[in-house]
Amino acid sequence: MLPHLCTVFSLVVASAVAQSSQIDRVAAYKKHAGMAAKIRGAMIGSIRTSWEQGTAAEAVLQQDNPEYSVFGDNPFQTGGNTPVTTLQFALSASVRQSGDGRLSQLVGDGADGAALDGASAGPHVVLGTYTDSNRKSYWQSSADAQLNYLLNTAPRTSTGAISHRSTAKEYWADGMFMGFPFLAIYGAVADNQTIVQNAYDQCRLYRDALLIDGPTGKLWAHIFSDDTQQFSDQGLWGTGNGWAALGMQHVQAAILKSQFASSMTAQTDDLSAWIKEILDGTFAALTSDNLVPDYVSGGANFGDASASAALAAVAFRGASLDPSVFTSNYTDTAVNVANAVLSNVDNLGIVSPLVDPINWGDVGSLSTEGQAFSLMMLAAWRDWVGA
Repeated sequence: MLPHLCTVFSLVVASAVAQSSQIDRVAAYKKHAGMAAKIRGAMIGSIRTSWEQGTAAEAVLQQDNPEYSVFGDNPFQTGGNTPVTTLQFALSASVRQSGDGRLSQLVGDGADGAALDGASAGPHVVLGTYTDSNRKSYWQSSADAQLNYLLNTAPRTSTGAISHRSTAKEYWADGMFMGFPFLAIYGAVADNQTIVQNAYDQCRLYRDALLIDGPTGKLWAHIFSDDTQQFSDQGLWGTGNGWAALGMQHVQAAILKSQFASSMTAQTDDLSAWIKEILDGTFAALTSDNLVPDYVSGGANFGDASASAALAAVAFRGASLDPSVFTSNYTDTAVNVANAVLSNVDNLGIVSPLVDPINWGDVGSLSTEGQAFSLMMLAAWRDWVGA
């Protein structure tokens, strides 16, 4: 009788501790949740380029309509709600689509020099095909044109990787978020496993080209030229590793939520391991103020809120997607990083300190991607704690 009572008591205590811990987690998130509106306003006011359009659209989607992000339960079917703001971003990307199919290009004096950046808005154009019946054919034509550009027009490296640049054959860590989630999501919605597999293959090829040994473990160098067979930037750029981890995680989630999940477990396991690799290396390099440095090695080492927010978002999402891999060590660190990022948001909602998105070794004044990563981090934190 007594052992039985002890067991019951232990279970009651364990349950109470778990409940208390959950209450604490929710409270920690809610302390900062109110910052989202200002951070978002500053983000929207700063958008100028193709990659910013898609990155901002994704941040808004995760904030406003998480059911349609790849982290939702059934993201590839309509739930009756129209993701209005996200589709407004997508419509702008489609209206500014260039003749070769790249989204968000026709700004100022013409198209940018990237092959992949425009495709960052591709997932949100695809979203329109099944959530906005009034423009279904328009959305489909726009998504098809972007897909055609990636598969048939963009330059390819010697390994078959889609180049990040439109007039050269280059691997950029940034490209992982720009092009490959679009491929995975397009393939999932179109019931085309070949395209989904291509998204995974592109992640693998980019990792093969950019992964190098660093002082805290294997991490991604920023830029490698296939034309010259040399690194243009061999530094371990924090934001580049953030882009890479976010991109792979979106591909992984898209596969897991698709009809191909059971036949692609090897691919999703690979992606999980590759994401973990990046978190291990960057979290081990945190500065004394709990921020990821601008460059882990090979460049400036100031604490960067942009990279930090991206990687904290990845850790929170990882704990939901694959909790056996992304244990409390990762989420505890992510909470510390999130607190550090959000403690420096100013009265206009500007996140700082952060890297200039164009000049990667300099401290910037305003970064659309840094603002967007912070929104993604808040959304991932909210979903992890169930707030």
